[in-house]
Amino acid sequence: DLKKTFDNICALPDSIGAIMVTDAGDIVRASGDLREIHEGRHLAHLMKDVAQLVRIVQPEAKTITRVTVSRQSGVSIVATPHQSHVFGVKLAHR
Repeated sequence: DLKKTFDNICALPDSIGAIMVTDAGDIVRASGDLREIHEGRHLAHLMKDVAQLVRIVQPEAKTITRVTVSRQSGVSIVATPHQSHVFGVKLAHR
């Protein structure tokens, strides 16, 4: 269930924002620091770009389970594809 999955990522420790978007980047649900339309679109495009890079490096790979983008400032965004959607969570590391 997509709503339950979204609720679970919102409850992750250190979560300061969460977003669920379609593969096209349209926001389905958002909370906290991840709620801008452009953020949803960027997240969906990121997953597509990473999938293409993975196919170049490892042609036999069928799926991507997770992409993590981290900054030295202690913030990272973790994106996971699930049922034609992309779930993203913004984490503040202590």
